[in-house]
Amino acid sequence: MSDLIALFGGTFDPVHFGHLRVCLEAGESLAAQEVRMLPSALPPHRETPGASSAQRLEMLELALKGQQRLTVDARELQRNGPSYTIDSLLELRAEVGQRVPLVLLIGADQLARLDTWKDWQKLLDHAHIAVLTRPGSKPPPHHVDAFLRAHRARKSELRDSPAGLITAIDVTALSISASEIRRLVATGKNPRYLLPEPVFEYLQRHGLYQAKPLAHLVSSMLSH
Repeated sequence: MSDLIALFGGTFDPVHFGHLRVCLEAGESLAAQEVRMLPSALPPHRETPGASSAQRLEMLELALKGQQRLTVDARELQRNGPSYTIDSLLELRAEVGQRVPLVLLIGADQLARLDTWKDWQKLLDHAHIAVLTRPGSKPPPHHVDAFLRAHRARKSELRDSPAGLITAIDVTALSISASEIRRLVATGKNPRYLLPEPVFEYLQRHGLYQAKPLAHLVSSMLSH
């Protein structure tokens, strides 16, 4: 069986050490050839990102500079419409062929609402799923849990087939969130050491996530 490729999607608005650490740990745990990080253009289940697609891509590229295993896959930023995972899996499978194991990395919080994803039961037709578990994670709904049990496998088995299995990977629980970083910046507080230094510098340089001046808000309201 060919080298395994892991996939981790998100808005990365902005990318932070929590994202990077779980990808690194999962990649090492799976002995993945690479872990592709896929920034989402229009996430179906989240609010519109605060930074533009180009800015989020630049930040991700800055964060990954100088290392080998984690890479950027910008395909969802190049598609029109909502960024559905199933569409990315279909594209990737067509590109890498039918033999390469693809492993979709998802957090336990995403697992709890997996049944809201487009064609969620078809995900395993094209990839394995590795659930990144942390202490205190909520269990998924019953029918999602039944789906998991039907396809559960040991991590070592994922290399023996291209798709169709589900496993769990324990990762370090870093209590960092992009929403908290945005809140800190908007309230004039310093998010340094929660995200890579080049990304922190990028936020400062471009004034991202800063609260809009009151005069700007009043002008905006009057114009509507």
